[in-house]
Amino acid sequence: MLRTVGDRRCLRRLPALAALAGLVVLGAPAATAAPSVGDARQQAAQLQRAVDSLEVAAEQATEDYDGAQERLGVAVQRYLTAESALDTTLRRSSVARDTAAARVRALYESGGGVALYASAVDSSSITDALDRVQLANSIIEDSRSRVASTGAAVRRLQTLHARLATLAAEQDRLQQQAAGKAQRVRDLLATRQWMLAAADQRVRDLVAADRLARAEAEARAFAARLAAAREQALAAQQAAAAAGTTLPATITAPTPVATAAIAAARTRLGAPYVWGATGPDTFDCSGLTGWAYAQAGLRLPRTSAEQWYAGPHPSLAELAPGDLLFWASDTSNPATIHHVALYIGGGLMIAAPHTGAVVTVQPVYWSGYIGATRPTG
Repeated sequence: MLRTVGDRRCLRRLPALAALAGLVVLGAPAATAAPSVGDARQQAAQLQRAVDSLEVAAEQATEDYDGAQERLGVAVQRYLTAESALDTTLRRSSVARDTAAARVRALYESGGGVALYASAVDSSSITDALDRVQLANSIIEDSRSRVASTGAAVRRLQTLHARLATLAAEQDRLQQQAAGKAQRVRDLLATRQWMLAAADQRVRDLVAADRLARAEAEARAFAARLAAAREQALAAQQAAAAAGTTLPATITAPTPVATAAIAAARTRLGAPYVWGATGPDTFDCSGLTGWAYAQAGLRLPRTSAEQWYAGPHPSLAELAPGDLLFWASDTSNPATIHHVALYIGGGLMIAAPHTGAVVTVQPVYWSGYIGATRPTG
């Protein structure tokens, strides 16, 4: 079967892409012999580690892309604002020049300022004389003011022209940066897909079974830690009460904003995960949480790493529906955050997990969990 030029190019790039991700590409098994059970399990373990690494890298690359897109949007808006200001200044300058010219022309057609002052002296009425002097002063001062205003407008035009040039260059740089980050996401996802497709069916089945078992174990681990944290907080509260002191409630009731955000997120269940998407029909992880809170009237930053700073950080025992949950490559460093989801209580969350999945309700998992944020306006 003939392959297209694009197919051949993709095949040539895949090994390099895997190397870029710091992985060992697993070749397809020989067609003459299926792997033994032991070999299959070993290959499945290798493949699972590789796919997990690729998914985390793709999540991080998606967050980088989202950030680049947001910065590009800000640059474009600044450019459009400066361009509009330039147009307004040009129109005002033109009107000011025309008006100033007309008033000066009228003044000198009447004999100039000297003639106006002379007519005031020749006036038979002191009131009429004062009116004429005031008119002469008004015309002359207005003309001077408009000339000065025009000069200031010219200087403003020069400043705006320079700013437009700077913004245009920044816009071009950010467009190239966003395109590069988008290609990084596509490369990682292509490598992940190729590695899965290249594996033996038995190996793929083992990977799927292992992922399910790990997900269940991670959910149990989170539930156990959550229960332990709440038991500890309750014990501390009871001890404080016995000692005659009081502590705040360990679990804060959801705010109307949090309630509205959860309700909005529920309406998106089943929506496909698409990297870089912010709704209303497709989402990536931070796109979903940002959209849900936007429906509740609270604007969150674009990326998961930025959303970490959108409010205070409740402890595990204080988790309440509406809190944002975060995962990171290094749980001691918020800069490595790559995933976010919306907590709905009972150890469950609404999340846009990864490419190939949909917005879903799933158990909160412990591995890589760095903490939570309670968004505030």
